[in-house]
Amino acid sequence: MRRLSIALCATFLTASPAPAQAPAGAGQVILLGARWCAPCMAEWRELAALVVAAKPDRVVLAWVDRPIPPPPALVGQVAIMPQPQALELAHRLGGEGFGLPMAAYVPAGGRPCAPWRAPLGVGDLGALRQLCGR
Repeated sequence: MRRLSIALCATFLTASPAPAQAPAGAGQVILLGARWCAPCMAEWRELAALVVAAKPDRVVLAWVDRPIPPPPALVGQVAIMPQPQALELAHRLGGEGFGLPMAAYVPAGGRPCAPWRAPLGVGDLGALRQLCGR
């Protein structure tokens, strides 16, 4: 069963999101959070700036308690990871007692790299990508 959940998560991470698709060769910036996490919600409120700065990479919201929709202006520009896959990814990247917020970068066709264990700001994107050698 564990292999199946990892395969499902990997399938979601490498699938082309709809309706707006990222350009070929683009990666994904995954924001792991929860509605009860104050720093996560602060990060969510700054999502518009992060989406612009992350281009051509796609931003994915991965909330471990229940999915949170992007602000109305960002619908179609941000992907939503289903809660079971978000929770599994948080455990895989952060361990049993994972902390939030956490972010991960997934290069095109790759796997999530070492997690970013703090709120992710626009100025942190370069360092996040460097965790994957980008």
